[in-house]
Amino acid sequence: MLLGIHVLACNEEDVLDRCLRSVQGLADELVVTDTGSSDRTVEIATSYGARVVRHTWTDDFAAARNEGLDAARTIWVLVLDADEQLAARVGRAEIRELLRKSDSDAYRVAVLSQYGNGEGESLTHEAVRLFRADCGFRYTGVIHEQLVLPRSGVMAGVDGRPCGLTLLHDGYLPEAIARKGKAQRNLRLIEKVLRQTPDDAFHLYNKGVTLCQLNKPEDACGAFALAYLVVPAGAPYRPTLVRDWAKALLAEGRADEAAAMLYREVDRYGDYPDVQLLYGDCLMRQHRVVDARSAYEAALEAGRAAGSAAARYVVEAGAGSYRARCGLAQAESALGRADSAQRLFEAAAGEAPRYAPALAGWADSLQAAGKSDEAIRAAMASIVGLEAPEDLALQARVLGGIGAYAAALPLWREAGPLTPEDARAYAACLIGAGYLREARAVLMAAWAAGGPAEELSADAALCSWSLGERAGGAEGEADYPWSEMLLTVDQWLAGTEGAAVEPAFVEQLMRLLNRVLELGLLPLGRRMKQLHNLLEERYAYTLYRNGYTHAAAGLLLQAMAQRQLTQEELRCLGEILYGKQLYGEALALFEQAIEVAAATVTAAAADVETSASSEQLQVGARLGAAACSLSLAMEALLPWVDAQPALGDGWPNADLEHIQSALIRVHGAGWRTPFTGAQRRRAHVFEEEES
Repeated sequence: MLLGIHVLACNEEDVLDRCLRSVQGLADELVVTDTGSSDRTVEIATSYGARVVRHTWTDDFAAARNEGLDAARTIWVLVLDADEQLAARVGRAEIRELLRKSDSDAYRVAVLSQYGNGEGESLTHEAVRLFRADCGFRYTGVIHEQLVLPRSGVMAGVDGRPCGLTLLHDGYLPEAIARKGKAQRNLRLIEKVLRQTPDDAFHLYNKGVTLCQLNKPEDACGAFALAYLVVPAGAPYRPTLVRDWAKALLAEGRADEAAAMLYREVDRYGDYPDVQLLYGDCLMRQHRVVDARSAYEAALEAGRAAGSAAARYVVEAGAGSYRARCGLAQAESALGRADSAQRLFEAAAGEAPRYAPALAGWADSLQAAGKSDEAIRAAMASIVGLEAPEDLALQARVLGGIGAYAAALPLWREAGPLTPEDARAYAACLIGAGYLREARAVLMAAWAAGGPAEELSADAALCSWSLGERAGGAEGEADYPWSEMLLTVDQWLAGTEGAAVEPAFVEQLMRLLNRVLELGLLPLGRRMKQLHNLLEERYAYTLYRNGYTHAAAGLLLQAMAQRQLTQEELRCLGEILYGKQLYGEALALFEQAIEVAAATVTAAAADVETSASSEQLQVGARLGAAACSLSLAMEALLPWVDAQPALGDGWPNADLEHIQSALIRVHGAGWRTPFTGAQRRRAHVFEEEES
């Protein structure tokens, strides 16, 4: 017999049928090695005519695999996991013909692993899964077993050419990992091995991967760091270790460490799009936009290079194409090149129509360019389509993000059953369009269905208060478990005597006020700021952060006549004046902010968090001052450009070019507050106006 397909399984009744159905007509025999199932796994296997090999589980994956190989009666073996399936597009006749005429002993198979349900949330790599059964290949390793030659003991000692087969794998989906407890089992086995060989780089790396699956990025970073110290330079998993460690560091907000590590690796892995992409992401976090731009271009170049990167690396979908293009678009936008950014976002959306960051970036750039909401909606629909409910919800989320509430609502209403997250986004659109009662009903329904109580109940309460009603006042809402903080605010807004704000609630109130303004409920914001003096003090700043530029400016100018503005307020007002090209006045404010921040750092030297925050604000103020100074220098030089021919060394034109270049870099350093499309629409709303 030519080809046998071997599957390792234990309690896989939910996926085994799909796996075996996908290989019908390809194999001469099916061998399922069962390690102790208590469900219908064996019954399903026998229904497909499979031979079931019973194996007593000994915490050793290689031993289980090898027992299945010992039972092989075919020339060739294709190894699958139960949560994998053969891609439908495979040419079965072609594969069998390849094996009949083969002069090789082993072939690589492409494995596409889905780790999320969104567009592009998948990884691709190639692994030797198809090999001759009569050459003595064996597996080694109690977990993450490797195929080796007899007595070779060399990891990844078996290689081969691609054969054209693709396996689809969904075992990395969070729900699959949680349902079967695979991550906990894997961690137990890995730690068992590491107790015997604590400096085994391969298992240290896999420990980091498993900790990421368990949502423990800090612990994962520690494991990856140890693996990185001892990993051999030529280890086949080393580039993936670099990639995964960088992702874990970014997840922990440690962009500086990730950038420093990747700086040492980008030349070594110049053809690895993921490493170049992650380096660009790190540099963007550091506001090194010009350097990030080069990294994203390197990722695109690696993606265009001849040959499949998946043959050498684990590659994330779009790393060398639409993801890198989105990163490049963000860099271009930060550098003030709006037209280029728009083209890049559009190209990325064309490559991956359901990749939300590309679609959102494209819609935002179109809105900033003055396109109407209906035109943006039509542009998205032309590439995404309006058939599937999930496509309608995706476009509705994007339109809501740019404040196109009226254009988003028809899509939301046709999108069908919504997740709690989608329900909250739908309610935000309803609130933005003025349908507060309907929004409250949507939120309460999502809350009753088991959605996140804190977020949904807070938004529902905001709707009630904006309507002039009590939280829980609608029919059927009184019995919901409102939080103590929301009940306190409810009593205060209703004028109930004795209602007082507990000190422990102040931070929660700050977040609640920010959410009020984020949703555009300005009249409610004016009432809520009176709850506590801290809310009153930070109200103008919170207004500005949510796009109410003119409203914030009016309040800040009033406050300036009465007191010394805080460093945050000085920066906000400086940004506003800079945007109006009042560079001298803005410079004075940034210089004041620098002085206040310096004094705060000195006074709060013992308070690490406050000191770090003040230092960060001081950096932003210095960049603002630099932008003002450069802009003033340009204003001073411009009259000389046309007044007389260029003087020595090309002055003043040469100096102008240097100043413009420096100004681009300063603008790219991220000192100005970024605004979404929804926030930009609020720029000219005054504080006394109704939202």
